[in-house]
Amino acid sequence: MSWRVLLMTALTLVGTGVAIYLVKVALDPNKVIACGPVGDCHTVQASQYADIAGIPIAAFGLAMYVVLLGLLAVRLLRVGSPALQEAVPQLTFALALGGVLYSGYLTYLELAVIYAICVWCVTSAVIITGVFLLTIPDVLGRSGRREPPPV
Repeated sequence: MSWRVLLMTALTLVGTGVAIYLVKVALDPNKVIACGPVGDCHTVQASQYADIAGIPIAAFGLAMYVVLLGLLAVRLLRVGSPALQEAVPQLTFALALGGVLYSGYLTYLELAVIYAICVWCVTSAVIITGVFLLTIPDVLGRSGRREPPPV
C-alpha cells in the first residue's frame, strides 16, 4: 500500500472531522464556534459568505471530503472495475484541485473582504492542499514526471 494513499486518507479523515464540526456550528444558532486565541471565527461564520442559498459552505466541504473518502476507499480496497480503478487517481486529483482553488478563494475573502480569519477554515485549506499535493505524482506518473512523446 502506498504511503501517499494512506496519508491522503488520514488527512481526509481529519478534514472530514473539521467539516463536521463546522457544519454543526453553522446549523446550530446557539452554538458558539471555538476559535482559540487566534482569528475571529465567529465573524467569518456570521458573514454573508458563510453559506450559498442557505447551505453552509462547510456542508460543501464535508461533501468533498466524503467523496474523497469514497475514492480513497475504492483505491485502498481495490474494488470496482479496472476502468474505475484507473480513473480514481485522476478523479481524486481533480476533486482536490477544486478544493484547493475554492479554499484559496475563501481565504482571499477572509483576508481581503471579511477582514477576519477562521483557524478551522485555514486548517481545512491546509488539509486539502496536502491531499492535493499528494495526488500530483499519480497524474504525472509514478516517477513524478511524464515521459517525452515518441519521435
